[in-house]
Amino acid sequence: MKTVFLSALAALALAACASGPDTASPPAGFDAAADQFTGWVRVTGEEFQLFGEQRDLRTPGSRACVSGALPRNAQRASGDLSGSQVRFTGRTLAWAERNHGQSHDWQGSNITNGCRKDVVILADRAEVLR
Repeated sequence: MKTVFLSALAALALAACASGPDTASPPAGFDAAADQFTGWVRVTGEEFQLFGEQRDLRTPGSRACVSGALPRNAQRASGDLSGSQVRFTGRTLAWAERNHGQSHDWQGSNITNGCRKDVVILADRAEVLR
């Protein structure tokens, strides 16, 4: 009985480590299975942060967002998107499946997951809505 309990505890600890430290589920209403993601964006270097509500975008330190990136050249040119309502087309990646220890390279853009969610957005294109 003690062995079964310890095995279950070890499996639980391993699962917790796989998602990475300090990650959480995406905000309510975020559909990780979708291929389009709409919200208010803040661009921070090689990644963007997508917020569901404009008020969350304006709240300093808010983590009510999902991190993501466009391919390198598009990401570098996206600084003027900050503060806009944007629709990104692409897919999500489970943060536990990233290709580097503390970040993920998405076609030359380095995602560090500033929103600290279990998924990130790998965007192919962006469309400004407002």
